[in-house]
Amino acid sequence: MILSGGPMADTLQLKVTGMTCGGCESAVTRTLQKVDGVEDVTASHSAGLVGVQFDATKVTPAMLKEKIESLGYDVAP
Repeated sequence: MILSGGPMADTLQLKVTGMTCGGCESAVTRTLQKVDGVEDVTASHSAGLVGVQFDATKVTPAMLKEKIESLGYDVAP
């Protein structure tokens, strides 16, 4: 997990295993975009990465990780 902060939003990059296709990417993206405070989401099943820009005053990295894991994917610590 990589976390960096900026003046507008924090950026989190997560190593996610179990995504095998574009449908998996879409499921993760749709789920995270519904979270209040999430500003942008990118997902790549081929790289096994999910990038999230979010407002740290509204959402935590742990909350984002839980949302991804609720879909059945594994998130590296």
